[in-house]
Amino acid sequence: MKFINTLALLALIFECQYSSSSAKNIPNDLSISENVHEKDNSIEIATSSVEESSDDDVEDVSAAIDVEEIVSDEENSEKENDDQENNEQDDVPHMPIRNQKIAPKIYLPSKDFVLIENSKVMASLYIDENDSEYDGISVIAQALRSDVARVIGDKIDKEGNAVESKNGLKIETDAKKLSGRVIIVGTAGEKGNDVINQLVNTKKIDLKRLEGRWECYQMQVVKSPMTGVDEALVIVGSDKRGALYGMMHISEMMGVSPWVWWSDVLPAVQSSVTLPGRECNIISKEPSIRYRGIFLNDEAPSLTTWTDKRYGGRNQYFYRQVYELLIRLKANYLWPAMWGDTFSADGVGDSLASAKLADKYGIVMGTSHHEPLYRAGSEWANYYRNDLNYTSAEAWNLYNIPGQEGYHPEVNKEIEEFWTESVIRNKEFENICTVGMRGENDSTLPAADDPPRYADLLNYIINTQKGILKDHKDTNPTQLVIYKEVEDAWYAGELYNKDCMKQTYAMFCDDNWAYMRTLPTLDQQKQIAGSGMYYHFDYVGAPKSYTWVQNTQISTIWDQMSIAYDYGIEGVWIANVGDLKPMEINISYFLDLAYDYEYLGTAGHKRIDEYKFEWAKQQFSRKDGSGLSDEECKEAANLIDRYLDLETKRVVEHVLYNTVDTCSDMYSIDNYNEALIILEECDDIMKRTEALWAKVPDDVKASFYQLVYYPAMAVPNVLKIQIYAALNNKYAKLGLTVANKYAKLCQEAIDLDNELFDGYNEKMPGVVESGKKWSGMISCGQNYHIGLQAWDRDSGKLPDLMTVNPESSSEMQILVEDITDSFKNVVTEGETKLPTFNSVSDETFKIQLLTKGSAYKFKATADKWIKLSTKSGKVAEEKVIEVSINWKKINKDSEGMIVITSGEQEVHVKVEAKVIDNAKLEPKTYVMTHDYVTLDVANFSKKVDGKGINNQGKLVKNEMIVIPDNGKYLSTVRTSSSTITYETADDLKNAPYVEYKVYIPAKGEYNLESQFNPTSNLIYGKEQLRYGISIDNGEIDIINTLVKDYLAGTWKQGTWAADIENNGRRSYKQNITLDEGIHTIRYYQCDPNIALIRMTLYKGKLATVYGSPAESTFIKN
Repeated sequence: MKFINTLALLALIFECQYSSSSAKNIPNDLSISENVHEKDNSIEIATSSVEESSDDDVEDVSAAIDVEEIVSDEENSEKENDDQENNEQDDVPHMPIRNQKIAPKIYLPSKDFVLIENSKVMASLYIDENDSEYDGISVIAQALRSDVARVIGDKIDKEGNAVESKNGLKIETDAKKLSGRVIIVGTAGEKGNDVINQLVNTKKIDLKRLEGRWECYQMQVVKSPMTGVDEALVIVGSDKRGALYGMMHISEMMGVSPWVWWSDVLPAVQSSVTLPGRECNIISKEPSIRYRGIFLNDEAPSLTTWTDKRYGGRNQYFYRQVYELLIRLKANYLWPAMWGDTFSADGVGDSLASAKLADKYGIVMGTSHHEPLYRAGSEWANYYRNDLNYTSAEAWNLYNIPGQEGYHPEVNKEIEEFWTESVIRNKEFENICTVGMRGENDSTLPAADDPPRYADLLNYIINTQKGILKDHKDTNPTQLVIYKEVEDAWYAGELYNKDCMKQTYAMFCDDNWAYMRTLPTLDQQKQIAGSGMYYHFDYVGAPKSYTWVQNTQISTIWDQMSIAYDYGIEGVWIANVGDLKPMEINISYFLDLAYDYEYLGTAGHKRIDEYKFEWAKQQFSRKDGSGLSDEECKEAANLIDRYLDLETKRVVEHVLYNTVDTCSDMYSIDNYNEALIILEECDDIMKRTEALWAKVPDDVKASFYQLVYYPAMAVPNVLKIQIYAALNNKYAKLGLTVANKYAKLCQEAIDLDNELFDGYNEKMPGVVESGKKWSGMISCGQNYHIGLQAWDRDSGKLPDLMTVNPESSSEMQILVEDITDSFKNVVTEGETKLPTFNSVSDETFKIQLLTKGSAYKFKATADKWIKLSTKSGKVAEEKVIEVSINWKKINKDSEGMIVITSGEQEVHVKVEAKVIDNAKLEPKTYVMTHDYVTLDVANFSKKVDGKGINNQGKLVKNEMIVIPDNGKYLSTVRTSSSTITYETADDLKNAPYVEYKVYIPAKGEYNLESQFNPTSNLIYGKEQLRYGISIDNGEIDIINTLVKDYLAGTWKQGTWAADIENNGRRSYKQNITLDEGIHTIRYYQCDPNIALIRMTLYKGKLATVYGSPAESTFIKN
């Protein structure tokens, strides 16, 4: 903690050109203590002369706050650098383009507030009916009342409403009745809360630091605020949402999760609650991103089934729960469900009920990328009068510029009337108005084939739409979503240069698979009002759909959204979340990152593990200690990580066993044990999930089942279905009866999938609505999430299984493990061999004893230095002998034999063991075995920082960073700057790099395969994502990973489609001549948005495999 004297503070004030009035009240005897907190980018105010906020002290404290804000920006980066881990510096010098300064959190002098004693609420809640924001404040006041009821153990109805109770929170609207201890909530000013205005006028509170902030609140404990009141917790919103967030902050302090209703996260029942002074005397930070929200999409059949059963559709009763969740998550923006729904016409009793309720809650409404001027996609077909001799789709696609060929004035007129009616209908609500035009039903307009023509058409359309808005005095912001073919009009047609984009947000898009597509250049950013990002956790379309469970790693969200932020995307963030459930942690992180980018974004790769742990604690630990322990919460977070890792390797719905082992859709059964390694991972995840499940208390089971148990069991189980089917077919074609074992295991996994499905929908464990609260929410049946054949999301099918009828013989069949083509070595007599063992890797290989008929007995013998897991037994279907080496018994390369006999059969298995001299191996060295060495990219032997010119023309520091739990393997490596390009090998002399050391046992010619996340160049039309490789400090070879005409986000570009389904891209440096010994591979990144995930150096040719061989032996010390 630093102490700053008054003269230093006054100097800072003068230097920063603050007015003298802001500092005039600093007393000479005031010792000011300042601490800028790294965790929340906050400012703490402490004074030695101010114990309570008395009438005389308020202005002095405010003045101190002024000074603290002056030093915060400079000191914050210093604070960040003080906390470097492993001498790694944060990537803060390359600052994004910023439209405005984000006001930080401020801690006021601390005083606790007693809320509950002896299971009774000790304070009433006062809200003013004359407050202009009363409508929103009153509904969230009821939510707070319900949360308090949960905490004291009162009854809650099934929609989360508190039942009347004498011990509960009383909501008061008559200030004359206030006494004792109270909570006062509202806004200030002429149309604000009268009591709050009185407190300002009597100098009980000072709101100067709150003024002008966006969605902030000032919360503080005030002693004797008014006659008859002993103490008040005052919450003043800078606007409606600020006040609402402030009330929900009380819920957070009581231990109530934002997912309390949506995931049944029940808080601990507590007889006493005291709100900690540090957290209830604050001015909250401004959100980093102005508009933050979600899109309910692809909602049939799951969300539609559930809402139809529970609410009779997507109406105000359903949306009330969505709005409340958004407020709890400090979000403010929503695109409503639109598959056959009409948000502004589907209200019960009042067609506009859902829209009116959104406005009440302070939720800014919008419509998706293809629904201009508040119209739902389904409305045009219902509105169209069908008297123009066209179908509704034909008419929509005929809209054109007057005077151009194909212009139909009657079509334009009807569509413009269609838009006008919706503007009149929705203009009074707080919205962001989508502008532009795509084809009917989210298709492509014919004009899109000619980008300049399409840009001209969009310019005309948007200006026409803006004219309609202006004519009807609709002042809501407008935005164009640059989705798919609109991107060509934006760049190739230079739509960004058109006058229609003045004062309009440009919302960019990912590639539908959570990777950035293109981002605006510096010049483009200067020509538009602001920019946004439309991001995906769910998608229906080519090459294949994914709509079942969440499959986007938290680290990918950070990686890609932080890059977007660096390119100035800070106006609007919205994520397509499908059915909303089960996307909970992704939604939380996305919105938390948008709210507090200053903490979670800057150097956020270091905080991902912390976030996941804290999120798990928020859901499963409890204030009274009755939930999961910290260690158990870490395990819950780990299980979420691990099933997401499986989904990241390949979306499990897309894993598909095929009879030809191409490994295009399936892990290899034959090579590098790839499928068996995945199978072991699946087994381990499921066993650990079951073990943790056994420790979960009954009243935590419902939330744990939804957030951890279901996905952590169901995801690996679906993979097991496919792998068991592949093994069944492989063994069956060899006539081996063990095929029947795998058919049975496959069927058991299919049955478990049904059981888990039923558990979520109809038999949810715990204490919530007899297990049926979420009936229909997981309606993605097996044809939706097992073995998708095409992009249609219901194109899945269960694998075909084979049965082997046993022969009458009992002949011994031996299958010896091999590195590649494992199933080629079935023998009944003679000699075969195992792969070569080496003393560094210390591997274990397997011998399978199998049968085509009846059971038989066997015996096995071996040289003394060869260890066998079993030496005799009976084989009914399968017996496995694990073979390893006792290295203490040999000191040189050795050969030996395993002899396996059954009756008169005798099979000899040759064993070779190679002793590697450890003196040849340096620390942080990988060892090549079996003609390949696979590197985990995080295990570099050396990291060197560099510098480069960013997109603002500034020379800044650049370094290689490791993003943990990212990509289809263990982690990824990329540069900290996402705006620096190194064009030539000469430029790379100043670039950061990492080095890897590998030991090569023999001279030869080798190839290097590098794998990357399937990202794209962020600059439109730039068909390059390059990296540099240098071997043993030789020349740098710059390699481009993209093919000609590479275009992200379209299935028509086959390379992108394959890359995105595989969640990886391969690139090669070939014909590298290396001597025996240790060699160094140096890796450079040339372009932004390319992330290295794996390297494999190999001799000859790698066998066909979906991913890569497993990581090789690494000498750590």
